[in-house]
Order: sequence, then structure tokens, then C-alpha cells
Amino acid sequence: MKIYRVVSVVLSLTVLASVLLSACGQTEKPTVPPEGYSYDPGDAEPSSLGDASESESVSNSVPANEGFAVDASWQSNFLAEYLYFDEQLGKERVRVKEVKTASAFEAKYPVSGNFFYYKADGTDLLVYTAVPDEDLYTKSVEKGKSVSDISSTFMKLSAVDPAFSALANVLYIEDDTVAGRPCKKYIQRAYTDGEATETVYIWIDSEFGFAAKCEAYNADEDLTTYWELLLFETGSVTASAIDVDVDEYGFEEG
Repeated sequence: MKIYRVVSVVLSLTVLASVLLSACGQTEKPTVPPEGYSYDPGDAEPSSLGDASESESVSNSVPANEGFAVDASWQSNFLAEYLYFDEQLGKERVRVKEVKTASAFEAKYPVSGNFFYYKADGTDLLVYTAVPDEDLYTKSVEKGKSVSDISSTFMKLSAVDPAFSALANVLYIEDDTVAGRPCKKYIQRAYTDGEATETVYIWIDSEFGFAAKCEAYNADEDLTTYWELLLFETGSVTASAIDVDVDEYGFEEG
């Protein structure tokens, strides 16, 4: 029997994981220009899903082909705080805060104090990087780039293919909430020789169609990847939500 892979955003995290936590701290530099994830639905057949366990109480009351709308308009103006975990990077759940406005972007790790701060400067971007534990404070310039070009960790983590819910190995479970926001909860499984090798629970935001929460487990039911939105605002976020003051640091040209 062929291996039917979990094809949601989770598998794409193997690329992200290698850069999320650097040796000097918990940071990932946002990509400019945007770099999204590619989705590969593979060759899953309807029979690849198998039977859900009784404890899951899965009800497929939402037709698989109904899908959901993806509205990326929030990505131009938002505040998102979330937890992230990857077993390959450590045992701790990292808290991250991201703020994006028309003229600035902040990605901050409150526990470590690490941050990236992007600020529009004419037709360029000023980029500030801080890693306090390493006494590292650098400033650089991204020529010909704007804040709209930035693709952040949360933007990439939460990106979901609109066809996700129509995959043969995906089932709708129930309506739920994450960070007070209505979501639809799905389960997705990959099987090898009739045995589940990967299981993913994913909560899709009902308004914008992004993954507000995700839990991925291996064949031993160990949690391997996780993120969960804690706070989300969009549409009216201003620079006042950014709590980085670059004048407090001595940045060196990088």
C-alpha cells in the first residue's frame, strides 16, 4: 500500500523549522519577497482515510467538497499573538507577537526579547534585528522593498490550500473557537499498510480561512508540531501596537 501523506501546512513546517529557532535565540527572519508554501495532495484515495476511532466522535456533517473561502486581506494589517512548538527544536512552546501595518512590521519573542523590526524608508525597508542574549543588535537595508512584501512566520504557518477540506483523508469534526474566533475543526490522517503514521487536527478560521490552530501527532501519538492563535486583530491595527523602540538600542550596520 502506498504511503498517504498528511498534506496540510504541517509537512511544509520541516522547512520552516530549520530557521525558526537559531542558535542565538528563538527567531526567524520574515522573508522578502513573500515565500508561500506549496501543497501536494499526493495520490490519496478515499479508502486511505480508514475509520475514525470511536473517541473522536467525528461527524462528517459538512460535505468534504464544500470547502471554505480563503481571504488573505487580513495580511496587510494585523496583530497576532500565538504559541508555536516543534519537537525538533526543543520542548518549549514559544510565544510570538507579530504586528503589521502599512509602514512597519514587528516580530517579537517576549520571553527571549529577540525581535525583528521593519520600517518603511522611502522606497526601501530599514531592518532592525535584536538578540539580547548575544548582545547582537544590527541594522540593514532592504533595497526596493516595502512592508507589503513581508511574509511572516504566522502568515506562512496559517496558510491553507482552499482544497484542503476536499482531500480524501480529511474529515470535518465540529465547529469550535480559537482565540474567541469561530473555526471549523478538521482531522487529517496519513496511513501506511493500514496503520496511521501521522494525524493532524487543524482549526480553520471561519472568516478568513487560515489555520488558527494545529496539532500534529506521529504514529506513537506524540505531539510533533503545534501552534495556536492567542490574540488576533485586523483592519484597524496602528503603529501604537508595535512596542519596539529602536532608539533604546545601539544598532550596528549589518
